[in-house]
Amino acid sequence: MTDAGVMGIAMAALIFGACPLAASEAIVASGAEEAGWMSDRRGEWEDQGISFEGEFIYERSRVFDGGLRRDGSDRHLFTFDVEFDLEKLMGLNGGTIFAQFLHVTRERGGSADAGDIQAYTNIETDRAMDAIYELWYQQELMDGRLRIKLGKVDANSEYNYVDAAGNFANSSAGFSPTIFAFPSYPDPSMSVNVFATLVDRENYTFTLGYGLFDGATAVDEVRLGRRGPSTFFSDGVSDDYFQIFQGELAWDNCGDWLEGRLSLGGWHHNGEFTGFDGSMDDGTHGYFLTVEQRLSRRASGSDDGGVYVFAQYGWADESLSEIAQHFGAGVVTQGTFAGRDDDSAGVYITHADLSDDPAAGFAKDETAIDLFYRCQLCPTFYIQPEIQYIVNPSGDTAVDNALIGGVRFSMSF
Repeated sequence: MTDAGVMGIAMAALIFGACPLAASEAIVASGAEEAGWMSDRRGEWEDQGISFEGEFIYERSRVFDGGLRRDGSDRHLFTFDVEFDLEKLMGLNGGTIFAQFLHVTRERGGSADAGDIQAYTNIETDRAMDAIYELWYQQELMDGRLRIKLGKVDANSEYNYVDAAGNFANSSAGFSPTIFAFPSYPDPSMSVNVFATLVDRENYTFTLGYGLFDGATAVDEVRLGRRGPSTFFSDGVSDDYFQIFQGELAWDNCGDWLEGRLSLGGWHHNGEFTGFDGSMDDGTHGYFLTVEQRLSRRASGSDDGGVYVFAQYGWADESLSEIAQHFGAGVVTQGTFAGRDDDSAGVYITHADLSDDPAAGFAKDETAIDLFYRCQLCPTFYIQPEIQYIVNPSGDTAVDNALIGGVRFSMSF
């Protein structure tokens, strides 16, 4: 499919805000019989304690105006997860083993075309990879109020995440880019994590979480995405560690409030970093804040769906971090039109306050606006057109504001 064809689909879906219902119904009908036997077999395995799921994402995007190059590029990502419930398998109450295989292609355009610093697509990576991406053991104790998680973990699955922002393509919606040492995609790392729910009431909970991660990527440039425990606590490869602490308050139907959550935390990396002026700093740290709130339910009163809002903030040392502060906010609706309860749409604004250190060389700050519409054609397939506009890409006055269009296709099972 040409860039023009792909972008035509993207623009049409965004303009009209809906999908061809006849096509959707045809897809559902053609897949119903196959889904039935798969669901039965999956249910049998889950009863025995084994569950799995997979997803294939293909994305095509193009810089239509501004940026470094007016060019198109594509990328794809495949994940396959397997989870073992050890209580069902061997009677170990609260025990879980999880493994995820990941395949991703090398990026040949993306931010290299747009010139942005925040990465407008969250599946962009500078290298192709086939790896056991996550592999961990989790034990719940004290009726689930204490949770211990050991192994190779994507830190963003536990810290600084925003549930409501999960459908945006812009990578800053996933986590604040001020956490530049974050052991997340495409380099999760070995870790020890402990979560304790200190307050557990009917309508709200408060949980503290702490994680100690291998920090070899941020300073020593050891790419951990393909690696297991070989660098963890190993001075021969790297003696750098990343620590993160997070407090999370979550509520549901608390007074006039529907479900929402507030998280506040800080992080520290003990490595030796080179500042923009050439000086050496022994360790660095930062802080973050996230908040999200469901404002309304769908008219049908379904447990999922409605309107959600969220906001983000992050801070880091501007003598070391390209992004000194980050501000993000967005609104998402799940269930967009009558009969389209599974569709979603949203708008997100993310502002990167770039370092004012004279040696950093940034003239301005970068702001991006991200708009998407996700059309769920059937339970296992969606198409998501997306438009982004980036103001002052990488804060470079020589680079014009960038207009980017893209479309993402996903099949899951």
